[in-house]
Amino acid sequence: MPTSVSADVYKCLDKKNKVFYQDRPCQDLTSAQLPPGLSRSVQSSDAAHFLWKANSAQGTVYVMGALPYGEKDMYPLPDVITEALSESDVLVVGVNIAALPEAELLSVAANQGVYVDNSDLSKHVTAPTWERVLKVSKMLGLSEETLRTQKPWLASLSLMHQAAKQAGYTPEFSGDKMVIKDAEMRKPIIQLDAVEEQAKLMDGLSEIEQEQMLVQTLNEIERGDGYFKSLAEAWAKGDTSAVESIMRRRSDSLPASAKLAKVLRFDRIAAIAEKIAELAADGRTYFVVLEAGYLVGEHGFLDQLQVKGFKLSQL
Repeated sequence: MPTSVSADVYKCLDKKNKVFYQDRPCQDLTSAQLPPGLSRSVQSSDAAHFLWKANSAQGTVYVMGALPYGEKDMYPLPDVITEALSESDVLVVGVNIAALPEAELLSVAANQGVYVDNSDLSKHVTAPTWERVLKVSKMLGLSEETLRTQKPWLASLSLMHQAAKQAGYTPEFSGDKMVIKDAEMRKPIIQLDAVEEQAKLMDGLSEIEQEQMLVQTLNEIERGDGYFKSLAEAWAKGDTSAVESIMRRRSDSLPASAKLAKVLRFDRIAAIAEKIAELAADGRTYFVVLEAGYLVGEHGFLDQLQVKGFKLSQL
């Protein structure tokens, strides 16, 4: 690659149709000469993505951080991600949402996240929190009657879902869904968590801890400063520091209980890392998709893999 910004740059394809750049004409008809001084375009091909290759004595694992909400403009995924997925033998996801019928998702919510004793949310959170729920739900166009039936943890998810939708981001274009769609029928898919188990986990939190989840969501929505857009931009750049900062800002807006952090983050991350290390030992290459927030920060998934002897390189 030329070091001078005024040198000619040629975009070429190798035998596997993978793009590369050089300072002399390509040897076949797949070349396309770029204008002189296009050094920034050349560098963009080497931009980091929210994807890591983890190698150890056990085997190779690709790890992709995904966003739970996305937009159409985020796809198709970069070539480096689709190539890593293609090279892998097995796809591993947190929850195979794409394979779960909507009726079943609604059934899980009804069984775990809705009051069945004629109670309502306003009786299970403090008055100030309920007032904020009413204000935010009205702003988002979400039915008060629907929220009244939901427990705090489910109300938190409902409000965040509606806020994402209003901002132009939906679960339909979440990273895990798009990867699952790309891999379906071509390779086995392992699901680490059942939706029912995750619902039970959150339902098992105390009302105080559930209200903390709800207040954190309210804090983020009320900020109104482009939470989803800033997260999507940081993800697209592979900017782990920015993603960590955004995630930490949400949790720091209200210090969560030690149990809340332990149950919903640390314990789960440690268990997933242990499982992935076991899977990698069978010699197959795994492509793991987890929420981007789980990968970053101290004791995040990437840290846990390093503790288990994996050497990481961001792609």
